[in-house]
Amino acid sequence: MSRNYGVMCNVLDRIAKTRRHLEYDDFANIQQRDRVRDELKRLSADGLIDGAVEFGADGVCLVCAVKGLTDEGKAFYRLVENARVRELAISTLREADIDVPYPLLKEVCEEIVKRYVTSFIPKI
Repeated sequence: MSRNYGVMCNVLDRIAKTRRHLEYDDFANIQQRDRVRDELKRLSADGLIDGAVEFGADGVCLVCAVKGLTDEGKAFYRLVENARVRELAISTLREADIDVPYPLLKEVCEEIVKRYVTSFIPKI
């Protein structure tokens, strides 16, 4: 299943804004459980979340103990924390219609942030 950028951002939001350890059920109201499961697995594999995340071949949660975001996760979250930047990033990635691995995802978001911020520089 390809990455769902909206779910990814919602999962990052939940982790970033919660001051306690999270379990799989803490993400239940974000969206369909299979999409949340896939994003938790990807965020863990990408090194963005601190904690243990493991699902069986049948999709059953074996372990989900999320302590928070890693330093890399915090840095990436800062890129997509702004609602306008997030909207631009998600629409750009959806329009491209490809599953982007994390290193490229980070570069795309950095470029969007750069262009967004520089758009506010007044013309001289």
